Amino acid sequence: MNIGMMQPAYMPWLGFFELIYKADTFIFLDDFQFSVQSYHQRNRLFVNRGQVDWYSVPVRKSVSFKAALNQALINEEVPWRIKSWKRIQQNYSKAPFWGDLSSLVGKWMLSSAESLSEQNIAFIKLVCGLMGLQKDFRLSSQYLTEAKSSMRVLELLRWCKADRYYSAKGSFGYMHEDGVFPVEDIEVMFQDFIPEDYRQAGSPAVFVPSLSILDALFNIGPKATAELVRKGTPKWLTWDEMISVHKIHEKQLE
Repeated sequence: MNIGMMQPAYMPWLGFFELIYKADTFIFLDDFQFSVQSYHQRNRLFVNRGQVDWYSVPVRKSVSFKAALNQALINEEVPWRIKSWKRIQQNYSKAPFWGDLSSLVGKWMLSSAESLSEQNIAFIKLVCGLMGLQKDFRLSSQYLTEAKSSMRVLELLRWCKADRYYSAKGSFGYMHEDGVFPVEDIEVMFQDFIPEDYRQAGSPAVFVPSLSILDALFNIGPKATAELVRKGTPKWLTWDEMISVHKIHEKQLE
């Protein structure tokens, strides 16, 4: 069984969806800690021709600071939804697939959600539906445990009967430091996503990589976007290969 897992990001980039594509079961780490001003609550899209900036979700800081993502509450007292949607309209209404997708995306953005994780997961599932990624989705909050960090990851993998874990490359650092992995019965493969150029209505001359997947969807449509997701990582890295990369990096720092 191939497993992927990540904290649900706000309008995430193509690489996030590659982890879903590779997985049979994907776990949303919805009860992991919310990090302020991270990809949990913001992502980048065009704001002017040739210029990108952050689109953010305001949270109720008094109850969300150091809370779990499923307990981080959106501040609906400010008109951020309408402002964000108008901003997207201004920058993407001339994109080739705006007419096909805008009503679905607009309905998501203008609909309230109880928590940040709920808001983000709804978007991710919407996009997966557009790209035909039908997966077994689970929530980490469904599996109660006192384990932390890498041990929690291992327990979630056992819960899903994992044979292989497709992991974001950035997770290697803490996994290596914790000393829980590798384990004999679960192969860990690390992502090395390389963004591929596509035509952007917001920047026709110079490609701007690593934006929210919305940029690709509006510009090239779900089918072509799904193809970019499928071929994003030319070679997945094994644990031993990551160890080699880590050692080279350490020598460079000496």
